[in-house]
Amino acid sequence: MNILLRRLKNNSISRNNYRRGLASIVTSGIILSAVSIMGVMMLGWSQTSINEQKQEMNNVFDTQMNKIREDIIFENIWFATPAGLMTANHLNVTVANVGILGLNVTSIQVTNVTGTNNTSFTYSYTDAGVVKSGSLSLNTTYPWQSSDELDVVVFTNRGNQFVSQVVAP
Repeated sequence: MNILLRRLKNNSISRNNYRRGLASIVTSGIILSAVSIMGVMMLGWSQTSINEQKQEMNNVFDTQMNKIREDIIFENIWFATPAGLMTANHLNVTVANVGILGLNVTSIQVTNVTGTNNTSFTYSYTDAGVVKSGSLSLNTTYPWQSSDELDVVVFTNRGNQFVSQVVAP
């Protein structure tokens, strides 16, 4: 009987060892599968993230390059007195696009920098586009007086500012 009990105990021990060995192989397989799946998911996420950052960098680069390529010069600034429909002194500002892109003038700011009389007026424009190698002439009502020193600043829709200084006759 002792021999029979020993054999039964030995068989149950070997079966438990067999099950433990099988359980560790199954557990290892599950863990390996989970790690592989997570790795594939992380690779997909990082690729998406890198593509989004690349697109954002391209947009910033293109915007800045377009800003650099935008350039205007002041062809002429005329001082005019009231005549016809104009009831006050005014300026006629003519700018030429010498850049390699078309641009839109969004506003003109005129500032009197004579002495302590620093007055500033801003005039907004909605359809003031200038094609490449084109020019644009805009009227701005401004109460200038003789010998006033003025800063004329032209703003574009890309955020550029172009400055000219003039003295009223």
